[in-house]
Amino acid sequence: MKINSKAKPLLLLAVIALFALSCAKERLKKVAPQFIFKHEVNGFELQTGVMNYTNLAGNLYQVDELQYFISEVTLNTADGQELLISSDNGIHYIDAATPSTLTWNPQDYLPVTDYASISFVFGINETKNKTGLFVNPPERDMFWPDLMGGGYHYMKMNGKWKATGDTTKAFNFHLGIGLKAGETTMYQNYFKVTLPLNIHAGTLSNTYTITMNIEKWFESPNLWNWNVIGGQIMQNQVAMRKATENGANAFSVSHKGEDIIYHDL
Repeated sequence: MKINSKAKPLLLLAVIALFALSCAKERLKKVAPQFIFKHEVNGFELQTGVMNYTNLAGNLYQVDELQYFISEVTLNTADGQELLISSDNGIHYIDAATPSTLTWNPQDYLPVTDYASISFVFGINETKNKTGLFVNPPERDMFWPDLMGGGYHYMKMNGKWKATGDTTKAFNFHLGIGLKAGETTMYQNYFKVTLPLNIHAGTLSNTYTITMNIEKWFESPNLWNWNVIGGQIMQNQVAMRKATENGANAFSVSHKGEDIIYHDL
């Protein structure tokens, strides 16, 4: 069937309109995520440099510094898709004392759909965690000794506790690659955290607040007593393993749908 020459422009306009409508619908299907990181003790914002916390073992303690990496952040849809955040090599550095690190705006665009959970790796896996990955501070300054496996700390939490006899002692609650005394085997101590979400497509939620509940590092399944374990755990793989088991319970997540950013793909 021949199309009348006068009708061709109208047909072209109709095709363009349909394409524009398709693009508009696509914009409504994609959203840029934002991640906010908070640090709390027993439900209240972390106060550093003040010895006003007590763990379940009865240790009075304070936190002076807190720095760590998370990686492989993944939004898991209700229908089983795993949507991995790939921006910035999939790794984000957080320092509780540096506000700019407490918000992450990766340049990934995710479908507006039902999400069942969010997961991430605390630390960096052995494929990426190699010496030289970071050349600039502050990430570079998280280096882990080469003799202990190299790469970078997963976390530095530094502080003090009141030891037996009312003596104040320093602790370095550091996580990274482990090495047991008398062995040459390197133990990978990064771990995966999965947190439930209840997001439906209509909520258009793009902001996820991930909270580290610091007291949980010292509670369960391993009761943490600095008077027994001591303040330095970098060369104590048994202690680091206990810390990772506790750390899996140390996070929570919330979300909201404000400041939606649409992207046309």
